[in-house]
Amino acid sequence: MAAKVTVLAFMMISLFSATPAAYSDSERRGFRASMTRREPSINFRRAAGRSQERLSMLAARLDAATGGGRVNAQAPLRLDAGGAAYDMTFSIGTPPQRLSALADTGSDLIWTKCGACTQCAPQGSPSYYPSKSSSFSRLPCAAGLCAALQSESSVTCSAGGAECDYKYFYGLATDPHHYTQGYLGSETFTLGGDAVPGIGFGCTNMSEGGYGSGSGLVGLGLGPLSLVSQLNAGAFAYCLPVMASKSSPLLFGALAALSGAGVQSTPLLPSSIYYTVNLKTISIGSETTAGTGSAGVIFDTGTTVAFLAEPAYTAALTVVLRQTKLPRAAGIDGYDACFLRQRKEVEGSGDSWKSAVPSMSLHFDGADMALPTENYFGEVAHGVVCWIVQQSPSLSVIGNIMQMSYHIRYDVDNGVLSFQSANCDKFQGEMD
Repeated sequence: MAAKVTVLAFMMISLFSATPAAYSDSERRGFRASMTRREPSINFRRAAGRSQERLSMLAARLDAATGGGRVNAQAPLRLDAGGAAYDMTFSIGTPPQRLSALADTGSDLIWTKCGACTQCAPQGSPSYYPSKSSSFSRLPCAAGLCAALQSESSVTCSAGGAECDYKYFYGLATDPHHYTQGYLGSETFTLGGDAVPGIGFGCTNMSEGGYGSGSGLVGLGLGPLSLVSQLNAGAFAYCLPVMASKSSPLLFGALAALSGAGVQSTPLLPSSIYYTVNLKTISIGSETTAGTGSAGVIFDTGTTVAFLAEPAYTAALTVVLRQTKLPRAAGIDGYDACFLRQRKEVEGSGDSWKSAVPSMSLHFDGADMALPTENYFGEVAHGVVCWIVQQSPSLSVIGNIMQMSYHIRYDVDNGVLSFQSANCDKFQGEMD
């Protein structure tokens, strides 16, 4: 308990110390970026493996934080294909250089490929060039963000401490083949039409591993390195598109508000380093099972499938198997509840199997989320549909598939997560 209190205290101090000098609480502004789904379709089998790797790292980071040890990785980024990853579009520098990078609520560091980056993965995506910007500067080792990064990666200082160099591993322990390496810089970020000076980020000049098709990563977590903290946004909101061709706004600060019918809210658990809420119970069809209890469940944009720890997983799995009215099929890649699609559908009604699948709702403290069928069931193999929730040995996670078709708001200042049902493919941020 003492360790968790220490973690919470550090988070609160970090949030306030990370505020850019340009924007105080009294003049908090709103910012707009956009999010686009990276892959045209979800390969559930590949997504399972990638999500399991990420789950391991989310757990490792939490263990290290609560145990007082150094975190060697925040979360694996092996999102090279198949998953429902979401990229954020923004610009860096003066004049602005347009980039896209993975938007990740489960980590904090912002980083992008810098310069030619001939030893960076992936090749082919745009890089940021510091030499072409009049507003770029290197952050010294004395900077607070360098100290924050040092607690989560390998940091070295140049002669005289003028440059904060890092090697940031994204793998179990220190995987020598999955990392990003560079130095911390300060730059003007342009979000929509608003320029925000003095944002600290990682200027990567060497990396190895599967990082998808973007130029880097934008951490949206609770720590001082995240974009949310550095903007002093206080809150942010998004609506994840289902279709790859559609974009949806990612809103910060004053623009991140929910309005209209159907808004529900639940407290964020203060003892977690992630966006975690109390999942009290789960309704599947006509039955209700126990939730995750005090351990809670994490909302994470970087994980594709959903995970439940025991005993919540087995209790829910048993009901899904009992209430799904389709022929049983063998489990596939960690999906334990799989079924044969009925082949009696007439042309134009290929989703008629959904009528044989039970409803599923998540019941949080003070809020209920009734899920669309595609948020928890999908075609994992040809002719085989599965419950896309897997067993976790540690943390429970609501991944990005389960978050689709919801407008979700994180009120960091007040410790509240809110959501409402929405058509994210058509959502344009009417609240502004």
